[in-house]
Parts: sequence; C-alpha cells; structure tokens
Amino acid sequence: MRELWSVLIKEKPYRKLVSANFISGIGDWFSSVAILSLLLQLTESGLAVGITLAARTLPFLIMGPISGYLSDRINKKIILIVSDFSRAILALSLLLINTKEDIWIAYLISIFLVVFSALSLPARQSLIPKIVHKENIPVANSIDQALGGINMTLGASLGGLVSALVGTQVAFIFNAFTFVISGILILRIKFNVSLHRPNDITHHPPNNGTFWSEFKDSLLIKVIAIQAFIWPIGGGAINVLISVYGYQVFQEGDRGVGILYACLGIGFLISGMVAHLFKRWIVLAVILSTVIEGGAHILVSQSPNIWMAAIFILIATVGAGIGNASFTSLTMLVVPEYVHGRAFALSETVSNVTIAISMMLTGFLLNFVSAQTIGFWAGLIIASTSITALPLIRLKNNKSLLGAEA
Repeated sequence: MRELWSVLIKEKPYRKLVSANFISGIGDWFSSVAILSLLLQLTESGLAVGITLAARTLPFLIMGPISGYLSDRINKKIILIVSDFSRAILALSLLLINTKEDIWIAYLISIFLVVFSALSLPARQSLIPKIVHKENIPVANSIDQALGGINMTLGASLGGLVSALVGTQVAFIFNAFTFVISGILILRIKFNVSLHRPNDITHHPPNNGTFWSEFKDSLLIKVIAIQAFIWPIGGGAINVLISVYGYQVFQEGDRGVGILYACLGIGFLISGMVAHLFKRWIVLAVILSTVIEGGAHILVSQSPNIWMAAIFILIATVGAGIGNASFTSLTMLVVPEYVHGRAFALSETVSNVTIAISMMLTGFLLNFVSAQTIGFWAGLIIASTSITALPLIRLKNNKSLLGAEA
C-alpha cells in the first residue's frame, strides 16, 4: 500500500491522468445505470437494454484499428482531450430522451460514446510509459486496477441510487461534468523530458519498421492477439452467468446479483492493491493468473450456495486483476513504444468483439444447457489460456525488464 501512495506522490503527471480516469469512470457508471434504467422505464422491455448493450460493442470493431494507429501517430493528450470533451457533449444529449419515440437517441448516443471511449483507451494506455518512470510502471498499472474496482463498486451503486432518488437526467448531467473535469486534468499534464530516451528503439521506429513487422517478430504481440481471442470466449460467458447465478441458480433475486457483483468490485480492488507485489515475477503472474481465475470459475459452477459462489468469484476476480495488470505492464516494458497504441488497440478490439459474440451465444445456449455446465466449460477455457502464455518464459528476467533500480 505504501508503494502505491509513493508512486502517486512521485509521479505527478500520472497522478493527473489516473485522477482524470477515475472521475470520468465514476461518471460512466452513473450514465450506464441511468441509460438502462430509463430504457426500462420507457419500454418496460429488456429488448431495448439488449440492443443498447450490443450497440456498445460494435464500435470497437471499426474504431480499434483506427484508434491504435492514431495513438501512435498523434499527440496522445490531444486524443484524450478531444475524447473527453466530445463525450461531455454526447452525455448531455441524452437529456433529449423523454418518450418511447426518442429511444433511437439512446442507441445513437451509446454508439458514439463508445466510439470516443475506444479512441481514448489505447492512447491512455500508451501514454503511461511516457509519463511514468520505467521501474514504476507495474505499480502504476496496479493502481489502475484498484481504481477500476472502486469505479465499478462505487459508480454503479451510486448511479442506481441517484437515478432512483432524483432521476436519470441528473446522472446524465453529472456524467458530462466528470468528462469536462477529466479533460481539464489531462490538459494540465506535462511530459517529463527525462523519461524520453531519443536513442531508444522503443521510442523511434527502425527503418521500414511497421506494426506488422513487429507482429511477425514479437512473441509478446502474438500472445496478446491469441489471448485476446481465447480468454473472452470464457469471459463473455461469465459476464452473462453472474446475473443468472444470482437470480435463477441460487434463487436470490436482485439480492443475489448484488452480492456477486459486489464481489467483482472488491476483487478488482484487492487485485489492484497487490498486483505490484508480483513485478519481479510478471511473466509467472501472467501465466498463473488465468489458471487461478478459470479454476475458481469452475468451482463457482459447482457451488452449493451463493456464499460459496461469492467466495470463488472473489478469488477469480483477484486472479484476473493481477493477470491483467501484469500483462499490461509486460506489454509496456517489452513491446516497442512506437507500436504501443496499436498493440493495446489489437487487444481491445479482438477481446471486445469476441466477448460480444460469446455473450450472445451464451444467452442462446442457456435455453438448452444449464448455467452450471456453461460455467464449467467457460472456466476451463479461461484456465487453458495460460497455455498460450507459456512461451513468454523465454523473455528476459523481470529484473532486466524493470531496470537496475528494480
């Protein structure tokens, strides 16, 4: 915990970036809950909710490659600022939804909100190595993981509460306000010149260097692509099953769903607090995390009651969080910096599209197969992802990756 605070104090530009992401993340959850609540109020049908959730995955298919290319070619701060202020305007546009005939606005705005989110994701991730000292990158990603858990727990619960008490319009206004604050914070970020190493190949492409040449030569980028496809097959199914477990399998209704989702948020928070402790064994953490995550989900599928399932979901999420933070750090440390944006965009694009397909197939399969059976195989698929990471053992030891100060 002390190391997390130390990095936040020392790395001032990163502190502004992570504060901006945290504030806008809270607003995002407010807006997400409010949009779904509003759609249910106006239509009294889950179809509108399903269409909206599906619409949020489509932009990644188109914007992923574009956003990765732009983040490697354009000033990353500009991309983030444009994304934040654009989303502020879009969030306010949701105030125009008043009747069932206005629902098309929700669909359209949801798509464009994701367009700018997809644009900002690789830019933000590839900005971190430019403003954080090399030895502090694993800790920075650990902080990101912890705040993601807080965002999920705090944002979703407060969003639902605010929408219920004062209406969805207040949530939309609040979301727009958080994007404005986020944009202002990013505008004030200054690059630490001492972090730039002009002669380092990670900052400047070699002659004829392209992303595809790096893809061909880089073991890690190949693993990123494979894992971005395999893990979401199981992960997408789990996303659907959590609600099914709480509501139907354990027959706990909304209370059961709340318990399981609370464990997700707590799990991500815990993983963020401990992920940096594995910085000397990043490769091992990447390999073992999916084994723990997948194994825990297999046990969830066989749990006799919701409390046992909640414990295993907590364990699975801690494993997933540690693995995600470690994999992100490994990417920042090993992949050449001039293709960081495209490497992160590749992962986001493939994983989001695969998750969307997996969620749709899971919804269909639930008509014929029990949730427990699907959960068992989903956990097995997640655990098997570790096999694809085994070749990473060939990478240099973690101490050399982090530099002498590690």
